[in-house]
Amino acid sequence: MNVNSEQITLDKNLVVAPDQPLSPKKLQAYLMETLGQDRCKVLTVPPRKWVLEYIEGEKVYHLLVRTCTYLGNPHPIYKKRVQLPLWFNDYANAIKEQHPHIDVRYIGVYHYGDKHHGDNVIFVDFKKDTYLAKKGHNSSAHIYTNDLFQAMTYGVFTKEDYFGNSISAIRKDKFRDYITHQKSAPNSLFDLFRQFNCGFTFGKWLKALDVIKEMHQNDWHQWRQAEWAGWFLEYKFNKFTLDNKTIHQMRYVGSSLKREGDLDFDIRFDEADFYGDLKASDITKKETPGNDQENLVECILKFDKFWYVIYEHETIKDSQATDFEATKGRNRYIKSVDPSYDKDEMSYHARMKHAVKFTKMTIVELNRINYRKALTDFHQGRQPDGHARKPKFNINKQVLANDNFVVFRYTYPQ
Repeated sequence: MNVNSEQITLDKNLVVAPDQPLSPKKLQAYLMETLGQDRCKVLTVPPRKWVLEYIEGEKVYHLLVRTCTYLGNPHPIYKKRVQLPLWFNDYANAIKEQHPHIDVRYIGVYHYGDKHHGDNVIFVDFKKDTYLAKKGHNSSAHIYTNDLFQAMTYGVFTKEDYFGNSISAIRKDKFRDYITHQKSAPNSLFDLFRQFNCGFTFGKWLKALDVIKEMHQNDWHQWRQAEWAGWFLEYKFNKFTLDNKTIHQMRYVGSSLKREGDLDFDIRFDEADFYGDLKASDITKKETPGNDQENLVECILKFDKFWYVIYEHETIKDSQATDFEATKGRNRYIKSVDPSYDKDEMSYHARMKHAVKFTKMTIVELNRINYRKALTDFHQGRQPDGHARKPKFNINKQVLANDNFVVFRYTYPQ
């Protein structure tokens, strides 16, 4: 039964409606229209199977094609699949052996149209390597509403999914250039985060007092903060943007480093015109506090998207270590710098982190089609004067495993 699921219209709006899967003849027609009738022909593969051959110059491509459809209840309505029959792998392996010059691709085709906007067609390239490793049964490759939205926004969107599969979603007008490798532009912001991650202190136990002293000695204005792990991340990120002169693409705007007009978040992506926030989070925690609800929603609707850049770490609490070494060391160090500091040396001992080890990072994109499903209310109590605080969102960290929200992942190789 073709039940309702999320669909993306040609003008990038989200609707809930039945799928509109394409017949084999329609699939062939859309592909030939997109790639050029004179460059394509349909090859028959017994019994009653077909492959689209596309020739561009001296390069030959064989496209194995299936339509994208909703998985059905009880799966979330933002998740679709392309069924990859076992013969795809048999065919790809045979071609590799007999005609190694032919480039075989596994292609999904998403289609949704209405009388107001016309037909929206998005192609999906599932890199076949991981699927070739699966033997003995048919496979399903998955695509999410947000992947389709990203393709409509940028033309080409490439990601590695939760299971390590490489997937590209391609807007119809970009598909020919994408196939022939003429235009598959990388996201330069992802490249910057890759560069930052290469120099960040992943996989190493960072002790509280060492980090606090480093931040102080390098004039980081938040070096005294008890939640030192998060401030260390912000310190390192700000230093990276300055050292690498990235501020026209991304810059740190947290705390006192805002320019006039900057909103109350950590990162401003000036060139792409949107905001993000840095989060350092204990990897064992199921949630991490987000931002003021009204400001966040207003920001998403005004700039079309928002990025939570979440760095997760293992944690040794100071209560687990010897005699609250980090708690006492922090308070004594602050006192040595500022004799007017009047906190007890056991101040903040119950929550103090002794050491952290960063192990992974994830970029969660919230935009107008997905943000409602990623956030929950965060009940943070009242102000010291008794007044209610502005309501905040919580980020449920289940979204870090959800490909309808994640646009970039990095895990430190152990």
